[in-house]
Amino acid sequence: MASIKFFIRSKTDSSQIYLRFTVGYRNEYQLKTGFKINVNDWSKEKSLPKQNAPQNKQITTQLKGLETHILNEYNSDYSKGVIFSKEWLSEKIDSFFNRIEVKTDDSVFLNYLQNFTDFKRSTSSYTECTLRKYNNLNDRFSDYQKKKKKTFLLQDIDAKTLIDFKNYLVNSCDLMETTAVRFIKNFKTVIFDAETNGKQIHHQIRGFSAGTTNTEYKVFLSFDEIERIKEVQTINTDWNTARDWLVLGCYLGQRASDLLRMTNRMIYTKTDSEGNSFRFIEITQQKTGEKVVIPLHDEVETILTKYNGDFPPTFANNFDSNAVLFNRHIKKVCELAGIHEMIKGKVYDEVKKKNEIVETEKYNLVSSHVCRRSFATNFYGNKLFTTPQLMAITGHKTESMFLNYIGKTADDWAMQTAKTFKELKNQKIS
Repeated sequence: MASIKFFIRSKTDSSQIYLRFTVGYRNEYQLKTGFKINVNDWSKEKSLPKQNAPQNKQITTQLKGLETHILNEYNSDYSKGVIFSKEWLSEKIDSFFNRIEVKTDDSVFLNYLQNFTDFKRSTSSYTECTLRKYNNLNDRFSDYQKKKKKTFLLQDIDAKTLIDFKNYLVNSCDLMETTAVRFIKNFKTVIFDAETNGKQIHHQIRGFSAGTTNTEYKVFLSFDEIERIKEVQTINTDWNTARDWLVLGCYLGQRASDLLRMTNRMIYTKTDSEGNSFRFIEITQQKTGEKVVIPLHDEVETILTKYNGDFPPTFANNFDSNAVLFNRHIKKVCELAGIHEMIKGKVYDEVKKKNEIVETEKYNLVSSHVCRRSFATNFYGNKLFTTPQLMAITGHKTESMFLNYIGKTADDWAMQTAKTFKELKNQKIS
């Protein structure tokens, strides 16, 4: 049970009116309401102003409204398992009187987002890429607020706001639907973090979905295409190096941020109980902070041998430059390998300065991320490997995330199960 009582401490003609909020038997919080009153106008018996003047009657009405507001908020938040504190009480008092300091109050969404981003920046597990997406969210929502001429509090943001913001991103900012959906997912991450830290959020947020970023345009290289890439020979040293990194990537299953920083110092040998030796590479993924251990495929060993037991050289000392050059070179390598199948995918339009879905030759759609997706897709189709085995290498935390990543649907799952049923039936007959 919760209860509220108003009181004054001093005996002056300008005494502060305090609120005492009691939860259970042990938790009690006291805060100023913001009202002042002459001690002679205060009734100790009723714990409210005396009704001897219009101003006192108005204060009484406000205090009773405040009491109702806080108790209603308590009942609502109690059912959600919210932890009650002095900060919680302060936020409820401020929200009732609309006392929000726009520049500093972290009940304002953009203020909370900035604090969220600053905190993430202080933790080593977050990369610049991750921070960049929250900075982009800050910029986009700041522009949206200006257009709406409104400062959004965390508790103001409901399903309608998210839908309107998504439409703003698509229609006014000319972003792709899937890009807008990613913005909304990042938005919800921040809001749920606020709820974890005791902030009140709108009840519609928890069940809200802006759509999916899963599209049919998932580019990967088949084993046959990888074989054709291996055969590419040029007089351009960078293209040859990019070819080897591309093949390595398709058998190591990592993002470019991890792939291109691999060295032979990360490789170790382990022997099983039967005396068989196996080689592995261990790396901590920059994006997730997860440690992954990858057995070295024969194709990987072949390329390492070519470079005297080490990985190929990189293209630049700076990672961003290195990744840009790798992306540029592997497109050329795939073109030389005859990867000319016409498919749909995202291509950056230099004139419009945005990604667009177009039909083009497959080599135009190849980027460094094709390495991880090719590994996941190619080996998922092999019955010798379980999905958890592959997830342990790619770093996906759930099977649904993994299947979404490679573009597998419930129908694909059902078809694979149906084929297994058929094989079991044939085995039983034979």
